[in-house]
Amino acid sequence: MLRYLFKRLLLAIPVLWVMVSVIFILSRILPGTFGEQILLADEGFYGNGAKQERALAYQQLLERTNQQLPVFYVGLTPLSESNTSQNYSYLLPQFTWHGAQNQYHLWVSALLTGSLGESFASARPVNAMIGEAAANTFWILSISMVLTMLLALVLGTSMVLGKGIRLRRIILPALIVLDSFPFFVLCLLMLLLFANPDMLQLFPAFGLGFLAPGHESGFLQTLQQFPYFVLPILCLVLANLPYLTNQFYTSLAGTMQAEYIRTAHAKGLTPFQVVTHHALRNALLPVITILSDMIPALVAGAVVIEVIFAIPGIGRLLVTSVLARDFPVIVGIVVVIALVKMLSHVVADICYALVDPRIKQDAR
Repeated sequence: MLRYLFKRLLLAIPVLWVMVSVIFILSRILPGTFGEQILLADEGFYGNGAKQERALAYQQLLERTNQQLPVFYVGLTPLSESNTSQNYSYLLPQFTWHGAQNQYHLWVSALLTGSLGESFASARPVNAMIGEAAANTFWILSISMVLTMLLALVLGTSMVLGKGIRLRRIILPALIVLDSFPFFVLCLLMLLLFANPDMLQLFPAFGLGFLAPGHESGFLQTLQQFPYFVLPILCLVLANLPYLTNQFYTSLAGTMQAEYIRTAHAKGLTPFQVVTHHALRNALLPVITILSDMIPALVAGAVVIEVIFAIPGIGRLLVTSVLARDFPVIVGIVVVIALVKMLSHVVADICYALVDPRIKQDAR
């Protein structure tokens, strides 16, 4: 089993590397650079300074952030610099070799040492910025995923057992109505219902409160901030519950029609014993696949959640970095999300082996 997981990791690393490299190159070849709109614009805070001083400050910024270097080892010569006076050779691309003095080489060299670079905006290490923001996002995503999974198992099993027909008539239409709400509308409804003085002001509306740093442990700070997490977690649970419940119920209902389930009923087992001892394991296989694919959806939901509820997490950091064109932070967040996605597939493979021993034997 360990050899199989190791092979999966080896196959995933080149794909991860290519994906992150493409995102890095695309982010650097976009029109405009960091600081151009701020320092070179005639309007705004820096617009009152002399044009030469602003141009000098912009050049120093490019040198500090290595943005003056070529993006990749190889570059294309612009058409205007090509020799267009003779024949049609200018229609063919002309490549220029830049050597190791390029932005991609410097970024890769730092990445291999475990560094994601420095932020263009604050000059802080990207590792530290992501580490500070990841804690809040981790609690929100992990708690919401566990609650969604448990509720989906309970609702799906309840619709199959006992008075399942009556429950299906109530639960399925309710899930369809819940699934029809756009995610941001659902977040706003939660705010209006449970964080509004005119309705029920049960939870804080935004932020994480004010804590004096260094006086309490991380666990106690998280415990004090938990009321601020309730509404974001509730929104993520309600947004993902309909789809996961429907998939689990469909898988479990199909498994209940198998021949070995009929044999288990013939042996005199109760419906609950049949589901928990025989049907549940096989029904969990497609659900495990769905859970491993929920990571990007949860991260996308975290972006909306953290912006609406003003929570300093990975999603809000990504939005502010995109608006500021802070490319090292953007690429660093993409690297972290890709690693989490890769690890989620490894965890899914382990869960497959635990649920179905035949998969473990095939992996050997």
